[in-house]
Amino acid sequence: MILSRRQVLAGVASLAATPVCASDAPPSAASLAQPVAQPRTISGLDITDEAGAPVLAEAWRGRWVILNLWAPWCLPCRREMPSIENLSRQLDSERFAVVPLAFEWRGPIWVNKFYREVGITDLPVYLGDGENVDAVLGLSNLPTTAIVNPQGQHVFTVAGEARWDDSETLAWLRAL
Repeated sequence: MILSRRQVLAGVASLAATPVCASDAPPSAASLAQPVAQPRTISGLDITDEAGAPVLAEAWRGRWVILNLWAPWCLPCRREMPSIENLSRQLDSERFAVVPLAFEWRGPIWVNKFYREVGITDLPVYLGDGENVDAVLGLSNLPTTAIVNPQGQHVFTVAGEARWDDSETLAWLRAL
């Protein structure tokens, strides 16, 4: 289901009204990971870089891909992104690709603005299209992360906000 801008804004407003205790850490991504019953290839994803150039999913073939679907206006996504960056620093880049795929109708300038606000310096800016992601992978909620095998197939899903830089998640990913 693709949400309209009004539905998204209403959801963001309700999340903003929900008190969040700083000590309430999200669960480990490894504990939330669910295998995909029918793996799908990611080759049909429409991805652009911050300059608007197309990025082919085949660029990551041969590596495990942590494809994080997020948006700068999504509160749980905002809280999750620093641990995504920490994860990217701790994984072997020859074996893994951490791909933050942003959904931002205002363009890459807003992704970069968010990165500056929270001090993210090591993640690329990639933009996606919600309808395309839903059609290709059947995913429509944010944040959601698709774990993609080296053959380009979506094999695990982590739905919701998660902790990505904890020892349990790092051990799980490295064992793949």
